[in-house]
Amino acid sequence: MKKPVFTDFGDRFVLDFVNTVQYFRGKTTDMIDSPSAVIAWLSFMTENGKIASVQYQKLVADSSWDLPLLGEFRQRLRSFLEDRSLKKIKQFSPYLTDIMTGSPLTFTMRADPETMNLHLVPVPQRGSVSGLLALLSYDAMEMITTDALERVKKCENPTCLAYFINNSGKRKWCSMETCGNRRKSFRHYQRYRRSS
Repeated sequence: MKKPVFTDFGDRFVLDFVNTVQYFRGKTTDMIDSPSAVIAWLSFMTENGKIASVQYQKLVADSSWDLPLLGEFRQRLRSFLEDRSLKKIKQFSPYLTDIMTGSPLTFTMRADPETMNLHLVPVPQRGSVSGLLALLSYDAMEMITTDALERVKKCENPTCLAYFINNSGKRKWCSMETCGNRRKSFRHYQRYRRSS
């Protein structure tokens, strides 16, 4: 039986985290519902270049994972993304600040392997949930304080829960291979039925 898989089409670490809840076979599925699933997701994010190995190593050094706390963060973030008004930003920002105060970040530099440009890499001082929430909060703050927030879009497939950065201004689907093809096939089938 096919199971839902991790995705990295959110274009930001924090959006990929939001996308760990998927609508699959008629029900909403939490992809990170156990400590081992969180670690597997972090490994997937590292393999796909969304987090650096130094961040991964710090996060998995502590094995205590408070899954309800992660779920609460994800739900608050999802609620924020549904209504990105200035009022919501003013309500959400102190929450992110509180999280980062509880687990401060230090920074290291990393060279991009292709361009050799240096980038700052935030490294949490703690592992496990507090460190992960600090990294997610940092990425959310960066997204909110740049034009990226204006380009965040929800997939146009009505059953999809995914968010992504719409860099082209034309993108409709989280992934053309999944939602885009499904919707196109559905519309084609509807036209075929009407013409028959």
